[in-house]
Amino acid sequence: MNGWISRGLTAVALATVMGTLYAADTKVDLSKETVGKPPIAFEPMVGSWVIAQDGAEKVVMVDGRPWVASKDNPTKLLIDSARKLYGTSNEELMDNAKQFAYYPVAILKGVETFSTGTISVKFKTVAGDADRASGIVFNVKPNGDWLGIRYNDTENNVALWEFHNGIRRPVRFSDPTKPFMLDRAAWHELKMTVNGSDFQASLDGQPALQYTLGSEPGPGRNGAAPNPDLFPANNPVLRPPVSGRIGLWAKTDSTSYFKDYEVAAR
Repeated sequence: MNGWISRGLTAVALATVMGTLYAADTKVDLSKETVGKPPIAFEPMVGSWVIAQDGAEKVVMVDGRPWVASKDNPTKLLIDSARKLYGTSNEELMDNAKQFAYYPVAILKGVETFSTGTISVKFKTVAGDADRASGIVFNVKPNGDWLGIRYNDTENNVALWEFHNGIRRPVRFSDPTKPFMLDRAAWHELKMTVNGSDFQASLDGQPALQYTLGSEPGPGRNGAAPNPDLFPANNPVLRPPVSGRIGLWAKTDSTSYFKDYEVAAR
């Protein structure tokens, strides 16, 4: 089980939270959550994640304001959450904490691993001075490595990112000639699909990007050689098959609402 399940939390307890230990057809129900409290369905790893009220609905909110106030001391929540998920603090994860802490992450409880299928979430941009990013994190490894697909409201694009050895790097961006100009006051759906090595993402039903996991990187900026970490031979998180935890992702001071998180496993 890759050490993800805390020794203090039994499989039965986690199954009670979400109904399954493995990715299956799952829709996160927020109706029983408490406004103003951290979500029960997700384990906040970095950042401030609370339940908020949006009209008649309860939503998960990542609040970027506390991140700004605490960015110079970011590891406490990460350490506490790692103990809940691992049963102890994870030294490799802690080594990555400084860089990891720039990207608020909340891990879905009850699904130990996701490999093949579709993950979707609805999001709404609320605020952010430095960033306005909302996304899905997947293939999260016990050392803190992950893949993430996100929409950036300041760049109007969708991007696939990888995080390895404490550093985040871009893998693929949506077509820069076709920006996604979204209404900030409206809800939007980000969806990703993994089928073996094939990865696809869409935004509001429109294809956004496609990538083959395990493929060699192209040239870097201005034709420079790509970073060695972008070669799958050097970076396990880029090699198929996908196998890891999943959840929600944001960046620095982004404040966003999330709802209707769904997992459909093949």
